[in-house]
Amino acid sequence: MPDKARPRILVVDPSASNRALICDCLRQLPDVFTIATGDSEQALRIFKETWPSLVLLDTTQHGTDGIALTRKIRTWEQSRNETGISPWTPIVFLSSANDEYTLTQGIQAGGDDFLYKPVSEVVLLAKAQAMLRISTRQQEICDVHRQLKEIASLDSLTGIPNRRYFEDMLSIEWKRCLRNDMPLSVVISDVDYFKQFNDIYGHQAGDVCLKAVADSLSESLFRVEDTVARYGGEEFVAILPGTDADGAYAVAERMRQSARDLGIPHERGIGGRLSCSFGVASTCPSADKLPQQLLRTADLGLYAAKHAGRNRVALNREPVP
Repeated sequence: MPDKARPRILVVDPSASNRALICDCLRQLPDVFTIATGDSEQALRIFKETWPSLVLLDTTQHGTDGIALTRKIRTWEQSRNETGISPWTPIVFLSSANDEYTLTQGIQAGGDDFLYKPVSEVVLLAKAQAMLRISTRQQEICDVHRQLKEIASLDSLTGIPNRRYFEDMLSIEWKRCLRNDMPLSVVISDVDYFKQFNDIYGHQAGDVCLKAVADSLSESLFRVEDTVARYGGEEFVAILPGTDADGAYAVAERMRQSARDLGIPHERGIGGRLSCSFGVASTCPSADKLPQQLLRTADLGLYAAKHAGRNRVALNREPVP
């Protein structure tokens, strides 16, 4: 298997002798790993598996032409748009046809440049180096964008997702559960007597407390599809897709006990220790309901838990209108 840190060049040419010549030439470049094939379908599989830094592609391939293969590559790249920026791997055509129509078709399909056969070794190496630089910069841009997006979705104090992320995920999970006919549950929690905690111990201690609570709530979720976020202030919220009311209640109870087990002293708290209250709501999403209704129902559950004495879980099974 190639080292992922090394640039990978995929060479696609129907001629075995041409592939060998091109790969031998490219080996003059430092730290470059070459992969070669003469079949377009295999080339597409290799591209998806290895995600090369550069593709050198003959315009005629077994099974389909190189321009059609380029369209397939670009379509797949667009489907991998997970950060707001679509990845883009430079594609250079190797063609024996020296005409404007082929060049235009190739560029419109998503190609980046042409090299006409026979290609000189000097030109091939120079072009590969230039395209690898572009590929490297493009990957750096994607990485920075991904990092910025992650920062924008995280709460700066606790390090868990923030309210904006939660609202986006609630909409996404609502649609997914509606599509798959699955239940969806929400848990809202609030640190009991947190204002008094800040008054007694100071805001710095309050920040430490919120960070500890956030960690305890996150560690109480055992499934990767479950998410806990800071909703604001001392409020936290969790999304539990595919979990019914009873399952969500059990998760909330585990979260409540986890926060209690932190053992954080709170002289005005329940039993002299910090605690949290929880509201739980669960429903099966349908076209005549809205995710905000589920959230309001969970909030009413939180109010009921606080009214009943705090440090407890209250469940509402259906969203309010």
